Amino acid sequence: MARATWTGALTFGLVTVPVSMFSATEDHTTRFRQIQRGTADRVRIRRTNERTGDEVAFTEIVKGYDLGDDQYVVIEPSELDEIAPGRSRLIEVSGFVDLAAVDPVYFVSGYFLAPRGEEFTQVYSLLVEALEESGRAAVATMVMRGRQYLTAIRATGDVLELHTLHWADEVRDPAEELPSPPVRTRVSAEQLSAAKQLIEAMSVEWSPTDYRDDYEDRVRELIDAKRAGQEIVTAEAAPEATNVIDLMEALRRSLDRSGATPPRRSKSTTTKPKAGSRAGTEDDLGALSKAELYQRATGLAVPGRSKMTRAQLERAIAKAAAPSKRPHAVA
Repeated sequence: MARATWTGALTFGLVTVPVSMFSATEDHTTRFRQIQRGTADRVRIRRTNERTGDEVAFTEIVKGYDLGDDQYVVIEPSELDEIAPGRSRLIEVSGFVDLAAVDPVYFVSGYFLAPRGEEFTQVYSLLVEALEESGRAAVATMVMRGRQYLTAIRATGDVLELHTLHWADEVRDPAEELPSPPVRTRVSAEQLSAAKQLIEAMSVEWSPTDYRDDYEDRVRELIDAKRAGQEIVTAEAAPEATNVIDLMEALRRSLDRSGATPPRRSKSTTTKPKAGSRAGTEDDLGALSKAELYQRATGLAVPGRSKMTRAQLERAIAKAAAPSKRPHAVA
């Protein structure tokens, strides 16, 4: 069972409920120890006095604010707690907001809040149900480990989740931080239609269990392979950037891979099979992508083509391209 990382009280209005806070996440990243190359000797980081080189015990370390010219304002750890009496053990709600209105860039870490005793479950449950029914999150501040945090608290099932947030002045402005802020350029209606269609075709329900840390798996495979003296297989190189010339073709191929119907080409680029050629026969259709099959079906005005599977498109194109077998009228 996890240990509480913080204990105190949650208060909104004149209502107070004692709570304990537990980390909502855990890190499964493979940990490495630093060793000197060619040896099994550990390399350790020690707290040392910069002037004397002597190791300093943790209890002998205080905080110093640098004034320059080797001058410091010395602060004892206990003094930081003393300037926030009462507040160091209080999660104080200042208001309630629509959680969807909070930009994800503000979120830092997630925690669970639990009532500290059965006698507090009714007040705790009241806040859970009230947040759930209103669809809002509580905005609160708290002090933990010598630092004040801005937090958002929401109801998830029967539990309160607390998320620490960045303060407004901690979130950077992209216009000031990016060396060359992106300029929105005009895109063609055909490209925009294809991109929106691809987004729709790739839309899924959010399920975090559908995703896995593949890099972590490769790290563990690397460790196992080196332990067994096996050959190490490197990963494939990242794909090259898509240039403007190939953009529409990349979108069409992406749509074909997703099984969605690509947008129609403009009249200037639509190709129709020549009369008397084998372009519309079953013999050569197997070599075409679904996007190319759809283009050909468009040129032949095949009805219902937008809802057809690849096999249906092939049959419909072959049928539409076949010479007419209707009997000639007799004079």
